[in-house]
Amino acid sequence: MKTFNKTLIAAATLTAFGLAAAPAAVALDASASVATSYLWRGAEQGSGDAALAVDLSDSAMGVTYGVWISSGAGTTEHDYYASYAGSVGEIGYELGLVDYNYQNAADDAEETYVSLSYGPLSVSQFENSGNADDYTVVSYEAGAYSVAYGEITTAGVNTNHTDVSYSVNDSLSLTLSDSDAAEDVVFVATYSLPF
Repeated sequence: MKTFNKTLIAAATLTAFGLAAAPAAVALDASASVATSYLWRGAEQGSGDAALAVDLSDSAMGVTYGVWISSGAGTTEHDYYASYAGSVGEIGYELGLVDYNYQNAADDAEETYVSLSYGPLSVSQFENSGNADDYTVVSYEAGAYSVAYGEITTAGVNTNHTDVSYSVNDSLSLTLSDSDAAEDVVFVATYSLPF
């Protein structure tokens, strides 16, 4: 029932943002990807198996909304998201909501976030609405390279990770992730294509 209610809420949200109001005018952005593992905030999800994902999104008047579906966390995951982005001078901002849904409904979660950017530098703060967990990440992009440092606070315990990524081309990216919560550095290759 909880999943059904969240599905109705997501459908109502998409309708409110205009997806259902004018189907002929909607041009969804869609992509599919395969990764050597599902890396999330410095940790491999599931048992480190390969992950398949599909992302469907649209945007209008600064609002982006969509659904992301993946098989790589040891379960099927589908996330609904919506955000509003804009800028004031050279400072970019984004406010958003992500609704995470899993086969085991007890693992479902929601997060709100705020992100600020200036040129290649960005800072984002995520707050879990169901508990005191939060996540802060600082990212810097330099051409095909990017570096991200993230800190996760769960039940008062802090862990952190550093990711270094390289975009080989528009489809292939490589990431090395070092987390103080994991014994080994994780390497992930991701191949994605729009369709």
